[in-house]
Amino acid sequence: MNKSLISRDYKGRELFFGITLFLSDIIFLGLSFLLSFLLKFKVESYEVLGTNLKYYFIYSVVGIFLIVTIFGLRRLYSFRNLYKGMGENEGVASSVIVSIFLIIMFNYYFNRGGYQLSRTWLFYSPLIAIIIVIISRSIVKRLFFLFLSRIGIKTNLVIIGISEESKRIAHTFNKSTIERIKVIGFIEDKHSRGKPVKTESRKDIKVLGTLSNLKSIIEKYKIDRIIISSPNLKYFDIMTLLDKIGNSNIEVQMSPSLFEFSVSRMKMFDYMGVPLIQIQKVEIKTFDKIIKSIIDYTIGLILLIIFILLYPILGILIKINSKGPVIYTQQRYGENFRKIRVYKFRTMRAGADKEKEYIKKIYDRKSNFKIKDDPRITRIGRFLRKTSIDELPQVLNVFKGELSVIGPRALVIEEGDRLEKWEKKRMQVSQGITGLWQVSGRSDINYEERIKLDLYYIQNWSIWLELKIVVLTIMRIFRGTGAY
Repeated sequence: MNKSLISRDYKGRELFFGITLFLSDIIFLGLSFLLSFLLKFKVESYEVLGTNLKYYFIYSVVGIFLIVTIFGLRRLYSFRNLYKGMGENEGVASSVIVSIFLIIMFNYYFNRGGYQLSRTWLFYSPLIAIIIVIISRSIVKRLFFLFLSRIGIKTNLVIIGISEESKRIAHTFNKSTIERIKVIGFIEDKHSRGKPVKTESRKDIKVLGTLSNLKSIIEKYKIDRIIISSPNLKYFDIMTLLDKIGNSNIEVQMSPSLFEFSVSRMKMFDYMGVPLIQIQKVEIKTFDKIIKSIIDYTIGLILLIIFILLYPILGILIKINSKGPVIYTQQRYGENFRKIRVYKFRTMRAGADKEKEYIKKIYDRKSNFKIKDDPRITRIGRFLRKTSIDELPQVLNVFKGELSVIGPRALVIEEGDRLEKWEKKRMQVSQGITGLWQVSGRSDINYEERIKLDLYYIQNWSIWLELKIVVLTIMRIFRGTGAY
């Protein structure tokens, strides 16, 4: 293995680790299925090996394929999930059990009247596979770090914040026997640069500088990992800090004492007695995007039918109430700041968006983006807004691939241009018709809470959260609360 491939290149190190663990899983899963087969014939020694071996070999190959596929989907080959401990073991166990269940279903539905798998084999194979894979993974990880240590690869770590807890973390990582870690120093605003700090091991570790120097410290010392352990940092401080790190491959972990920072999809793990939280990147994974697209087009089809049925009636009512078009279009930012034309039923008098005094008030960052009792809204418009039916034409944007049914609200250009750099992370996913903050108070939610909820949605995305938002949206529509 070329040392340069895995030295400073974190992605190369992760790829090497993933391939090693993947091959190890295949070998040891194969071994576990073989042991289960031999144990079965030792217990039930009345059949001839030849005929049975063919069927069990096929099902073992299918089982291995299913297990490693589920491992991959659950990110059990990720270098970032290296210390998940019990979480990893639970993932291994549940993946194996699900795979065996799928094999049973396959055998039952597609092999009726044919060869039936032994219940003894079906009992022993997952049990042996779980035990062997958990043990083998533990060994492979230790050997992996031993290999990195032997060729001189180490992990450079800095700790943000100086407290008794951060000193204990430094002490623990310095004496690590799992991984070759070098604690480079602390970053703290309230201490002088170069000032030594004593840890539990009596070893002095210097202060490297302040948070304003973070980027230069990362470059100078080639930092691989950052642990945040400063009780002085608040939610927005940490978001700004993460933005400074950018899209680098640096691991960011956090002390549980900072639990005000609730941007989960956080992974809890224990490192030699030190509890830490792995902060995940703000993104929806590829597999999740596929599931999300299926949900979008399924719900979108239902909304499209409703839109077609309501359009003639609402069109007449809108025209009777005020002159102008039935459908109002507005330029907004879609995913990654792509400009799109968003469709809505018109709820204001014609030309209302050109009234500058209202526009200025709407986009004041300290106010909500909508004005309560806005005189520009028509009578039918108030009803459409209260029930959120005015958003229904956006289903056309969904089928054009410009919006999702659920996601952060698509921002108007004026609002999008005012986003802080770290706030722009909410634009990294497809924007939606409805979302978490819309069902959490709609227009009554202040600006900062909206941003928090948008980021929470991205970091905690799941099919259950998606469906929960759908249900809550329906409830909000019927209640008509928080919208104006």
